[in-house]
Parts: sequence; C-alpha cells; structure tokens
Amino acid sequence: MTFRLTLTASLMLMIGALAALLIFVQDRTLKLATDEAATSTMDGVSARTIMLLREQVANLSRATRTLSISPSLTAPSELDVGSPATGLVKGALIEWPALDSIYVGYGDGRWLQVQRVEGLKGEQRQRLGAPPNASFAIALVHPNSDGGLATTRIFQDKDGKQIERREILGHGYDPRERVWYRSALKAGELVVSAPYLSFSLGVPMITFSAPLQGKVHGVVGADLKLDAYSTSADILKFGDDGYVVLFDSNGTVIAHRDYASMFARSSADPAGPRLPSTLDLAGSLEGKVIVDWDKSSRTRGKLRWTDDNSYFYRLESIPLGPTLTANVLLVAVEQEFAGSIRDLTFRSRIFALASFLLFIPLAWIFGTRMSKKINAITDQAARLQVMGAPPPKPIGSFIRELQTLGGTIHNAQRAIWSFARLAPREIVRGVLDNSISTELGGARQEITVLFTDVQGFTSLSEAADPDVLMQQTSRYFTALTDVIIAQGGTVDKFIGDAVMAFWNAPNLQEDHCDRACRAALLAKEANQRINRQFETEGLPPFYTRFGIHGGEAVVGNLGSAERMNYTVLGNVVNLAARLEGLNKQYGTDILISEDIFTRVGNRFHCRYVDSVVAKGMVAQTRVYELLREIQPGVTDHGSNAQSSADILNH
Repeated sequence: MTFRLTLTASLMLMIGALAALLIFVQDRTLKLATDEAATSTMDGVSARTIMLLREQVANLSRATRTLSISPSLTAPSELDVGSPATGLVKGALIEWPALDSIYVGYGDGRWLQVQRVEGLKGEQRQRLGAPPNASFAIALVHPNSDGGLATTRIFQDKDGKQIERREILGHGYDPRERVWYRSALKAGELVVSAPYLSFSLGVPMITFSAPLQGKVHGVVGADLKLDAYSTSADILKFGDDGYVVLFDSNGTVIAHRDYASMFARSSADPAGPRLPSTLDLAGSLEGKVIVDWDKSSRTRGKLRWTDDNSYFYRLESIPLGPTLTANVLLVAVEQEFAGSIRDLTFRSRIFALASFLLFIPLAWIFGTRMSKKINAITDQAARLQVMGAPPPKPIGSFIRELQTLGGTIHNAQRAIWSFARLAPREIVRGVLDNSISTELGGARQEITVLFTDVQGFTSLSEAADPDVLMQQTSRYFTALTDVIIAQGGTVDKFIGDAVMAFWNAPNLQEDHCDRACRAALLAKEANQRINRQFETEGLPPFYTRFGIHGGEAVVGNLGSAERMNYTVLGNVVNLAARLEGLNKQYGTDILISEDIFTRVGNRFHCRYVDSVVAKGMVAQTRVYELLREIQPGVTDHGSNAQSSADILNH
C-alpha cells in the first residue's frame, strides 16, 4: 500500500469518525428536555460555527498561499491591466466572493490591487471615486525615477471593459510600509492580521498575507471587509433569531449583526475614528455576558433580560490561525429550540455528510502532495551514491520534519558533490560504499603509474603573471585529467606543473597498462589542442613529457589519523618519475619501461631508445618511446621489432 493511500485512508477514517460522532451526538439530543436540547443545540451550533470559521480561515489562507507561489506573481515581467498577474488576481477575487480585494506588493515599491466595488455605496464609493457602473477597481503603483510612487487606477465593468483610467498624484501608498507587508516578511509565512482601518476605504479589515515564494521579494495579501462580512456571512446567524458575535483578544469587534451601526458610531467618536469595541456593547445582553466572563475558560448559561425573554448564551476563545485568536459568543432566545431541534439535527447530519464528502478530494490531494515530496526527497537521497550535482535549493515543505529532511539531504548531496571534486570520484565512491577503508595502511597490488611534467615550466613561471599562470595551468590540468579519467585512471595528485595518476586501483582493470598508454597518447593530443588555444590568446605553450611504468606497489591510505591520502608507494612510482625525466635527455615525449612494452608491444607502436640505469636505481632497464596505438584492420608498416644493430647503436 502506497504512502498516499495510507495517508488518505487515515485522514478519511478520522473524518468519518468525526462525522459519525457528530451524528451520534445529534441523535442523543432528541431524548433531552428543552433546556438540555437548548444546551446541546448551542454546543452543536458553536462547534459548527467554529468549524466553519476555521474552514473559512483555512480556505482563505490556502488561497493566499497558492497565490504566493504562482509564477505570475513571483516572477512578473510588468504590472499592467493586461498582465498575467492582474488576470490571476482578478480571477481569484471573483472565485472568492467573501474577499473585498486581493493585492501584491513588491520590494521595489510596485503594487497591484484588484478591488471589488460593485457592492460599495455612499462614502466608501466616493472615497474611491468609482463610476456608477464600475464593478472592479485595479490599482497599479510603479516607482518612478525620482523615487516617488506613481499610482494608476482603472475601473472596469462586470464584463472587464475599461470605463475609466485615472492617474493619481500624491497618493503616497507604499506597500513596504504597511503592517500586513512587514509582518508577513518578518514571520516568513502566512499571517492573519488583527482588525484595522483600511488605507483606501477607511473601513475595518482583516488581511491574510504571505511572502512570495519565488524570484522576487514581496508579499501577497487578501482583505476581508468586516462590515460586509457581518451582513453576508451565514455562519453568524442560526435559527430564527440566534446570532454570533466575534471579537478578538483586544476587545475589537470582528463581526456583529449590527456592525454597520456600531462602526458608524465608533468612526464618529470625538476622540477620533476607531474600530468598534466590546465597550460599545455596554448595556446590552452581549455586553453583560462579556463583562462577566473571566476569559480563563468557556462559559455558557441562561440569562433573563429586560425584554422579559430568557436567552441562552455560550462564549469561548478559539485560535483561527497562527496569529489570530477569536472569541465566539452565541446568543439565542429560549423559544428558538423547542420547535427546531429536529430540523437542527437533520441539518447537522447533512452537514456531516457534506463535510465528509468534501474532505475526500482534499485528503487525496493532501496525500498526493505529501507523496510527491517524499518521492522527491528519496530521489535526491539516491543521487548521493552517484555524486550528482545538487539542485539549486532543497525540497521545501510546510511540514517541519519534511523541510528539515529535505534540507539535510540537500546539504549531504552538496557535501559529497564538493568532496568528489576535491578527491578522485572512484575513491569517494569507494568510501561511500565501504569498499575503501578509511583506516591508515595499504596492501600490495600491481598498478601502472603515469607521470607528466611541463618542459621549462620554471622559466615560464618566472616570467608570467601569477594569476594568468594559475588560470592557464588549471585549463591545462583540466585537459589532461579529463583524458586520464575517461581512460579509468585515478588522478593521485598535482605536483606543481606535474600530474601523477595510476590505474588498477581502487578498481581492478585487466587492461590497466593499455589504458595508461592510451591515456598518454590522448593526453598528448589534448595538450596540442590546448596549446593552439594558448598561442591564439598570446600565452606560451605547455610542452608535456610523460613517463609510464608498471609493477607491484603498496596501495592504501598514507598520512595521519586526522588527515590522510589514498595513494601508492614503491619503486614503480619512482621509476615512472625517472622515465618522465629521461625524455629531456633523449628528446622524446612519452617513455615507457620494458615491463610496459612487454605487455602492450603488440597493440602499440613503440621505438627502442636505450638501456639505462635510472637515477636512484641499481638495475638496468630498457626504455621505449611510445609512438601510437595500432588500429585494428589498418595496415601499418611500423614495427616494434629490435635488431641487434639497433641495440648496438643505442
């Protein structure tokens, strides 16, 4: 069973259990008396209200997060009425009728807002200067050359046709200075604001804002207009006369059935315009319940009021988001419950079923996204073995554990990839799969060693600019090592202008002598090509000499417990180095030992040079010049045969 199916099934089991529990509770309420039914109904309504509130906040949060990762907003070419960013924002606003406006602000001062104006009346419409038949207002802010922020406002009808385009001077709106922008950037995630008075309309708002997740620096925001929300949100009313009051931890009223009149009074406060507060409810039933609440836990009860009616109430505090806590007060007259308990039970069942059906695709989508993230992380973990280059950034997730795992895998991949550039890849691979020990010591093994050196490099280095010489030498080394690695060689070290490489370790190679000889010939050709580039650029050419010898050596880790090097030791290394030096004496490019000649003589053309006792050696060895590789099927009159006369001549 896949992770996606397992996660989806678990979520559906939990949701199904929750729906079944809700139906069971509602069935039990049928057996209760009126007071008990009232209490249970208020509990159910509270749970429904809180659930829907959280669902609305979650949906708006999800919509804001979705916009924050949209390529149309995270990498816009230009903000204009016809740009993809404007089309996306307008489409999202139409999709979410509860929102008043959606906007995005950028770090360079640009700002795009699409605002719904068809429902605005009176002073709010006048503040925008909206034409009578306008349905949408699009505001664009662009920084100009003198550092100012030029504002353009376009009004469109419901079909998207432009009615009026207006340039506004001295508007002075800088999104970077707004609380919604700064708080989202500081948090680094979605933020739900406390209620505040909007800049353009001067009405109470709550903003959902999230930082853009892309190439540009900015924040996307969505406004919920509280006066419109209080009149349009169905969850703020229940039954015939039941209603809900929402206020935050500071006492600011978020929703109330008489919100419009409350705001009219608070905005005309002699001390200055302000948001409606629970203090404005003094003398009312809601004010009495709120004043008596100790805020430590939820409270519920029954209160007889001055109109000779008894009211049931319930008040509790709930988190609606990471930065928003709401206090929910439900109030209903006693007569509300006697005749409506059965209807409420039926609606609760329908709601539970609808919620269950709604969560099926949501759970599947959530499981799919989680599965894709885990598969992506698994793929990156698999790339550790092949030492592939890491992606530009780690795999991200809103789940902290997956975010941490993705970052850890990314760091490990970068570390191994970097390590493979500082040490031979085959050695790094051997350390990773534990085929090469990380303990000091080695073992005797037959290998072939190649030494190279640049003719007259000391004189070149004395006359050259150090920086230029460093770049030239690096290009030269790249040309040679690419050939060596392509032939399966292990580049042991760079010694000044010299390269030491060996074959048949750490991986065994039956044709290691052939590989070394072929690498030398191909490296010579690569050297000639890079020299032509050097001469074109006015740089001195590098003429390379090669020495190759094979035999038994000690292969393993040499150094200290804190720092070691995988290398080879033995006479085979010394003789290869001496052979490279003998090229200068004989005017040759590639010299090989008799041991190498014996193994490759029928596959490579070689020329006998001399019998010598190399410096530091005792035994005499015959030396051959490696000329070229014998191509199968090609007639070549060259010969490796040695006559006695040839030997005497040498």
